[in-house]
Amino acid sequence: MNKLENALAELGLKQSFFDELKAEIETEKLVTENGLLSTTKEDVSDELEHLDTSVNEDEIDENDENQIDMHIVSPSMRELYK
Repeated sequence: MNKLENALAELGLKQSFFDELKAEIETEKLVTENGLLSTTKEDVSDELEHLDTSVNEDEIDENDENQIDMHIVSPSMRELYK
């Protein structure tokens, strides 16, 4: 056994716990020194997939009468489209 294994055994800790703690400390050090990475479009689309949402690629053009049901529009609003 080496010194690290002996010290962990004396504290009742496992090597996996030590490795995880070391990784967390290294990550914190890296983020502190370099900052976080910028968000990319790929990151956003990944998050949208996890949220079960989608980006509406075919937006409604309110000036296009083919996309507006003119029978449910009030008479005063209908005048705007004429």
